[in-house]
Amino acid sequence: MTERPRSPYRPGMGTDPPYLGDRRSQLERFREYLDEPGVPHNVLVTGLRGVGKTVLLNRYSDDAEATDWLIVDREWSEADTEPATFAQLILADLLHLARRLSLSERVKAAAGGLGKAALDLLGGLSVSYEGVDIGYQRGERRAAPRRLDDDLRQALSRVGELCATSDYAGCILRYDEFHVVEEKKGWLTLSALLAAVAAVQQRGLPILLILCGLPPILENLARSKSYTERMFTLEHLGNLRPPEDRAALSDPARALGRDYEEAAVAAVLRDTAGYPYFIQFYGDALWRGAPGDTITLADYHRLRPDIQSVLDRSFFESRYLRTTARERTVLHAIARHQGEEASVREIQERTGLPNNVLQPTLWYLVRKGLVYRPTRGKVAFTAPLFGAYLRRRGDDAD
Repeated sequence: MTERPRSPYRPGMGTDPPYLGDRRSQLERFREYLDEPGVPHNVLVTGLRGVGKTVLLNRYSDDAEATDWLIVDREWSEADTEPATFAQLILADLLHLARRLSLSERVKAAAGGLGKAALDLLGGLSVSYEGVDIGYQRGERRAAPRRLDDDLRQALSRVGELCATSDYAGCILRYDEFHVVEEKKGWLTLSALLAAVAAVQQRGLPILLILCGLPPILENLARSKSYTERMFTLEHLGNLRPPEDRAALSDPARALGRDYEEAAVAAVLRDTAGYPYFIQFYGDALWRGAPGDTITLADYHRLRPDIQSVLDRSFFESRYLRTTARERTVLHAIARHQGEEASVREIQERTGLPNNVLQPTLWYLVRKGLVYRPTRGKVAFTAPLFGAYLRRRGDDAD
């Protein structure tokens, strides 16, 4: 008996699927940017959890490296957003780029020690931003405040100049999960990075910034700098549209000699609503659990309870358990009446919470990455079909 091939589906975080559906236009635009290293280009990738943001970033990196761009990438966390830590990490990334660039044959041959000058500057700035003294020069006198935007502009300019004289086409800062970064009152962080990138790009230096995160990233950027809508190309990723959703489910199986009954495909697409992660998850479970060469509607009905149970425990419940009792009350209020979003007024009516209690609760849910505000006065879940999970769980928040 011939052993069946391994499952072609990849239901993981940032795992490259066998079929990257509905992302051709984003990749084509990015390749055009790579062909114009002296022209200002920046990319902002956003969308809900599991729509393939990190997968797209990985494709960006592959294309950039294939065309001799130098990349530094980082996944941000809440702990990284403290002003001193933020400054240290950005400068560490620039120092990494400068070290790589200084090894370029063209840079080593250039007069004036460009590489050494950049490394000396970045090394000195990194020391200056250690600990909590982010705002001041080292030493006994504390009268001369440092400004992160000025220092980042100087540091990024050196990196850009170094890159322009190197064997590389350009340099890319690629930052994922960047929705956690927002300007803190009294401290320059996000605005300092944006101002520095804009300044060096205006000089024609080959620096490209890619930011990626959940939808709150849009509001964070807008609050930080008014010109961000002109600074970035927005790539808003959503669920796969027909016929790409069908191809993402069927084509990987067909390539390995298996197929789906049309009714089974329709049932899976109805359940998943074109959500890329769920398509991969269902496909993997059906591949492993269906015995025949054709995956049937009967296979789907037999395996569906286990699929939903595993999704509830592994995908949804971990998000739910991070919330307080009051936050759960709000989540259930959003999910009521077949909802995946609700107006603030509807939530208030369903929970009875006064506005001065509801608004901070919503703020904490946004900070936890569980909800976002798609439009003024509306609140929606960041994980698709989270409302359906809450309704399966039951309408009490205990």
